[in-house]
Amino acid sequence: MKKIFLSVVLVSLLLMNFPVLSSSDKWVVVYTGYLKPGDILSVGDYTITVRQSIYGSPYIFIKKGSEWGTFFKADFGASLEYENIRVTPGSYDSEKGLFVVVNYKVTSEEHKAKPGLYFKGFEILNVTNSTVKIKYSGKILTLLANSSARIGSYLLEFTGSTVVLYELPKVVVSTSGAELVVSFPYREITVFPGETIQLPVFVTNNGSEKVTVKAGILSAPADWDVGLYYQGVEIGSMDLEGKSTLSLELRISIPQNASGVHYIKFSINDEIFTLKVKVKEPKGVEEGVKVYTPILVQEVEAGESARFPLVISTPYDANISISLHAPTNWKAYSTYQNMRVSEVSLRKGESVVFDVVVEVPRNADLGAHEIKVGIAVEGSQGSITKDITFVINVYKTYKGQKATLKLAVVDDSGMPVPKATVKIENETYGTDINGLLEVELDPGEYKVVVAKDGFEKAEEDVKLEDGEVKELKIMIRKEAYYFVVDTESDVYPITLGSVSSPFAITIENLGRNDDEYKLGISGLPSNWNAMFTQSPESTLQLTKIKVEAGKSETIYLKVYPSLNAKPGKYNITLIVRSSSGLVKEVPIKIDLTGIYQMDVNLMNYRLTITAGEERETTINIYNFGTAPITNIRISASAPKGWEVYVEPQSIPILDPKKPTSAMIRIKVPKGTPAGDYRVRITVKSDQQEWNDSIRVVVRQKSTSAYIGIFLLILAFVGVILMIRRVGRR
Repeated sequence: MKKIFLSVVLVSLLLMNFPVLSSSDKWVVVYTGYLKPGDILSVGDYTITVRQSIYGSPYIFIKKGSEWGTFFKADFGASLEYENIRVTPGSYDSEKGLFVVVNYKVTSEEHKAKPGLYFKGFEILNVTNSTVKIKYSGKILTLLANSSARIGSYLLEFTGSTVVLYELPKVVVSTSGAELVVSFPYREITVFPGETIQLPVFVTNNGSEKVTVKAGILSAPADWDVGLYYQGVEIGSMDLEGKSTLSLELRISIPQNASGVHYIKFSINDEIFTLKVKVKEPKGVEEGVKVYTPILVQEVEAGESARFPLVISTPYDANISISLHAPTNWKAYSTYQNMRVSEVSLRKGESVVFDVVVEVPRNADLGAHEIKVGIAVEGSQGSITKDITFVINVYKTYKGQKATLKLAVVDDSGMPVPKATVKIENETYGTDINGLLEVELDPGEYKVVVAKDGFEKAEEDVKLEDGEVKELKIMIRKEAYYFVVDTESDVYPITLGSVSSPFAITIENLGRNDDEYKLGISGLPSNWNAMFTQSPESTLQLTKIKVEAGKSETIYLKVYPSLNAKPGKYNITLIVRSSSGLVKEVPIKIDLTGIYQMDVNLMNYRLTITAGEERETTINIYNFGTAPITNIRISASAPKGWEVYVEPQSIPILDPKKPTSAMIRIKVPKGTPAGDYRVRITVKSDQQEWNDSIRVVVRQKSTSAYIGIFLLILAFVGVILMIRRVGRR
């Protein structure tokens, strides 16, 4: 997208500039758009085509009529000018093709701006200092001063006093529709007698379907050996998969007695190519050695590689060695038939095709960098050296950017290992549930150490370059014998006086081999018993168990406290011993609780008390449970003015199966009317609570009763006397 945007900007700048004319000759934009390999853009007498190299790089070819013109690599923003054509390439899209801007140099024809003037079908109608009206093909056009406009195949400009006419070329785009594109840039070569030349022919299938490529030599000198080869084998036809490129080789062996000019014709499917070959006698040792290279400068992103093809031929037996000098920390080497070589042996008349491969580091500086290539030829006729300089323009770099390491940890069966510990230098990380870890690091060399319980430790060295995203997979192998023990809880609850519930224990064999485990308990209090069973209901004791590799088994622990055991927390240790000698100890805390059962009885639930007197009764407390009852508190609630005493009011602890008692004294105030009253008794402990009431019947003293009766008699007598007196009246 970035390159397409830059292409649009480039076109916009060109279009903004073309209306302003300043000379008799003018570069005018005549075409902007995409060209696919195989399409032909005709601009006047010129034709422009796009072809791809074996490495996928686009090249632009320009011809004038039937004459061969020139070609160049379509680097973004570069510009090639050939006679009256200038081509500026933009971005390349595998579907749309190469975006190009084509300028054409046109010659002006100036006419004095005055009414009635007629030229090339144009008629000037009216002229002012700022405008001119022109009629063409029945249409009237008004031009402002210092502006221009296109009309048909012409460009008109009005300067204020002069009308300048430019005739534009005819522009036609022919879409071949062909999916097979052949790239062979050679049209004429010079060779020496006895020499063998190998020239690359690139065939690209732009379609998605497989096609058959048919190749053949149509004509060649009678005594010359000429053929088309693929990987050293002469071919007639072969299949080419969609979206792929085939690299053929046109091999020409020139006889020792050859001389003059010759022509070779060959065809790839329906396309015919003609190569002109000039044969001349070498004047000396150096002139007989030829070095061909179609590419001298490449645009490369840091972290990628560049390849420069190099064809070397010699008319005599010779050893050819190549030396390379690249910038510091860059890697450069030469290959021959996909093998890294530095020296080869050539027989008389043969040629060899080298690839100079340059690996650009990710921290390379932006700009141009030179790769110097030294070619030394040692043969029967002497020794010579030749030097070639290639240039790599780094247009994008990752210098100073952090690298990203994407680590996947798997076991020996390929399954991810979650929660593995990963140590990189002095930092420790962990893999997620999918066994993955992604971390940003500074560029450099690191030792990655992966470990996890039950696995053998693994180490691997890794080198990270600037801005690099590197994926790394490390396999850690399971140990031969390893297991883990898991319990249902850290606490085993047991209630005194009830049947112990089974406590689940799981043993998982994480090793590579089957294993057997002995079971044991340590730290059990005196007179306590424990046993292991295969199931919760089983009563058969288990002392050892066998577990297959990769599987787990669950056993059950049952602990029986002694009859006199006291509630509390007890620490025991589960011991599991593998047949390999590996031992796991798991602490278990037993929480022993008792049954709390407090029973309270009153000696008397009914008391009769004479007002002004007091009386005692007893309250009995029994602990029928299996655990001590603690912090017993006795309280009473009585009518207002009454006094209730409890002795003792609190009892710190009452052991199981033990009784205790307390005295309750109730004092009724004098003058309390006779009747029934309630005194509520409450007994509270840390574990339980009890409450009930005592019925208190209050009576008066005997003298008081007599006085009361006497007062009643006096009152009765008084009433009778009053009735008699009143009745007489």
